[in-house]
Amino acid sequence: MLRFAAVLSALVIWGGWVAAQTGANPTSLEALQAEITRLRQQVAELEKLKEQLAKLEQQLADLQKQQKTTEAVTKRLEPLRFSGYIQMRYERDDSQPTDATDLTRGRAKDNFRLRRARLDVRATPFKNGLFRLQVDAAETDVVLRDAYLELTTADGVFTFGQFKVPLMEEVLESSSVRLTPERARVATALFPGERDRGITYTWRKQGAPQITLGLFSGTRNTETQDSLTSRKSWLVRLVQPLDKKGQLGQIWVGRMDGVGRKNFGTSANPNILNFDRERTVVGLLLRPVSGLTLRGEWVDGKDAGTAATPTVKVRGWYALLAYKLPQQPITLYAKHDQYDPNRDVAGNTYRRNALGMQYDLNTFTRLNLTWEKQKNPSATIWTFQTQLRY
Repeated sequence: MLRFAAVLSALVIWGGWVAAQTGANPTSLEALQAEITRLRQQVAELEKLKEQLAKLEQQLADLQKQQKTTEAVTKRLEPLRFSGYIQMRYERDDSQPTDATDLTRGRAKDNFRLRRARLDVRATPFKNGLFRLQVDAAETDVVLRDAYLELTTADGVFTFGQFKVPLMEEVLESSSVRLTPERARVATALFPGERDRGITYTWRKQGAPQITLGLFSGTRNTETQDSLTSRKSWLVRLVQPLDKKGQLGQIWVGRMDGVGRKNFGTSANPNILNFDRERTVVGLLLRPVSGLTLRGEWVDGKDAGTAATPTVKVRGWYALLAYKLPQQPITLYAKHDQYDPNRDVAGNTYRRNALGMQYDLNTFTRLNLTWEKQKNPSATIWTFQTQLRY
């Protein structure tokens, strides 16, 4: 009896276990199928991510290729620097007529004028080397202003090409920073265009005078700008700072001497003669207090006269006083200049007084208002000028 009960209990337990296993199988299959489905979805998502990754890698490769191309172009253009400025004016000149009769070069009393439109390109093709090219497109034709190579050495600078004659500070100062509308008459008369073609060497050493030696064409033809004489104009200039750093100011003295040629007749009946080209300059620059600037230059020399007297003695000078108001973008200035084109003729000295104000809108933009009173010839001129640098 006891054996039968034991066998029966074992059969019941085994039957329960079988039933349990039979009932559990459907649940395990569903779970496995769900897990397989989930994994397949993840694999599909991974495939999409792989495709996106491949696209992003291709985009990166394209961008890297473009960057290399850009870097190559930038590397070629890296030595180049572009700058310039534009000056627009309104002028009222009472010496001019209300209606101009010269339709080619005439100018009316009231005039809007594009005075300067400069493009300045500078390049450093090699270490210690500078190339500069500057043009002006303000008039009907594009005019070459500067084209020279500058080579810096341990103690100085060589300059070769077409550039400003380094004798007068009034000539060397850029029109973009000059306060008055135009340079002093002695500068424009004796250095027309401010530039010449030649070579200079400037020796510089702290605490010692700056010395410039140069050789220039002197006079050039109007068509190709080639020299008209082999007797070039030589130049020497010494500049001495008034203090160690040159902040107080400086004094300078210089001389230029040579031979020029001029047609004292007409194109139909030429009368070409030589004349002496002499210029002796003494200058002074002072900055005694903050904001105050005093500058003046005196010039004595010889230049072209008439067919009867090819060489005449000339003389001129100017004095400039400027004061920048403290903590204000305003500069007030006054200037007087004179020029005698022939010292042997009385009563022909040109004189001009100028008063003006400059307002700096920002680093790149400024406004100037200047009043000028001239004598020989007589004129009263008001000039309002805007300047934009870039």
